[in-house]
Amino acid sequence: MGRRKKFAVFGICLGLALCGAGCAKKASNEVERIQSTGILRVALVDTGSRYMDMVGEEPVGIEPELAKYVADALGVEIRYQVSGRKEALGAVAAGEADIALGCINNSGSLAGEYLTSVSYGKGYFYAVTRTGDYALTVGAFEDSVLGADPNLDEATRTALYQAEGVQVKDYDSPQSAGEAVKEGLIRAYICYEDQAAALLEDEELQVQNVANLAPEEFVVAAGKSDAALISGINTLIQQFLEKE
Repeated sequence: MGRRKKFAVFGICLGLALCGAGCAKKASNEVERIQSTGILRVALVDTGSRYMDMVGEEPVGIEPELAKYVADALGVEIRYQVSGRKEALGAVAAGEADIALGCINNSGSLAGEYLTSVSYGKGYFYAVTRTGDYALTVGAFEDSVLGADPNLDEATRTALYQAEGVQVKDYDSPQSAGEAVKEGLIRAYICYEDQAAALLEDEELQVQNVANLAPEEFVVAAGKSDAALISGINTLIQQFLEKE
């Protein structure tokens, strides 16, 4: 199937999904507005995940490809902004972005303010500890000082505090956190996969999955009025995952 024909089919699928969502006037107007501007504004969440990387100022990987897939279905160009989770969601709330994309949905905590798509991936949490320190659960960190990736959301931080006597300190880089682990300043560094992987080459450190921290979901988030858009995006996510 040729590229032009393929994306025409995706556009039809998105249109059908929009009508299937009820074509509520306000929601359909949101889609029409995006199409009238000719630009889909996408806030990408930079959590150092395996789904996105930066080459200079250009985002690359599965998430930018998925966003482009949606833009092509809408027949528009794409404009990216890359930031932390809070800033990306804030851009949607302020009307500065049409959708946010990334590791942003923990246990449905966004439901009150945003609509979220089906998940296209999960973000598990890892503990970087000294070699030989096998702490696999939150409870194992009682009375410990923990380092944390500053992008961890409040739900995850709350789960860490469930262990008695835990203190949490943010680290801007995995390297500085790794040094703090080795020096005994923190018991472990709690982070996402890519940050943990950056420390695996150090023989003094080890990486383990934290078994009882609920994983975050990688989703597309939009405003509460964008039900038709999210419904269409759900269809496109399924198609995108199948082709991958």
